[in-house]
Amino acid sequence: MAPDSQWCGAEIGAHQETLNEGSIAAVGYTRTGVEDNVRLDKDTLAPSNAALVQRVAEMCEQHGRPVATWQQARQILDIPMP
Repeated sequence: MAPDSQWCGAEIGAHQETLNEGSIAAVGYTRTGVEDNVRLDKDTLAPSNAALVQRVAEMCEQHGRPVATWQQARQILDIPMP
């Protein structure tokens, strides 16, 4: 990758948790949510989108990676502020 490039890992389905963890550990961005995966694990449906987001937020904390605010996310993605 080019120096200072920004990238995001995204997985739809069974390996989403693994890819989320790997992306965070490799200092990339990641995404999660029920639009990509409806399960917490192979036996457990996610009770909510918030449960999937909380899991990724906890991964970020474990790796010393802060979670972007909505304002920071818009800036990262170069989306104008409302």
